Amino acid sequence: MLQINSAAPSRNVYEEFNPKLDAYYFKVGDYGLISFHGRNYTIKKRMSSEEKATLLSDSSFFRLTSNFYVNLDKITHIENQAIYFKDKISGDKCIPVSRRTQELVRRMVIKLNHIAI
Repeated sequence: MLQINSAAPSRNVYEEFNPKLDAYYFKVGDYGLISFHGRNYTIKKRMSSEEKATLLSDSSFFRLTSNFYVNLDKITHIENQAIYFKDKISGDKCIPVSRRTQELVRRMVIKLNHIAI
């Protein structure tokens, strides 16, 4: 018997990009240019100062350095001085961090999601 997958078509990340849903982390560059990093892509977008302010004030994003933010909702685990983002298709993606930063991120994830990582 032939089975047909009737799942809804997947969303095109490039056309319908949503930083909160799609980005693992992002870097803020000069002149409003923000580089979003996700599962297997990097999307650079120019944002107005209002859009940028809204993005930076979102509680889902935690500032690691002056221009580097991680999406707390996308972190799967934290260990060995690294933050990990896991995806079923492309596997693990990680960012090295100091022990102090690792502990700060861990506390924010627990506070935001009420789960232990």
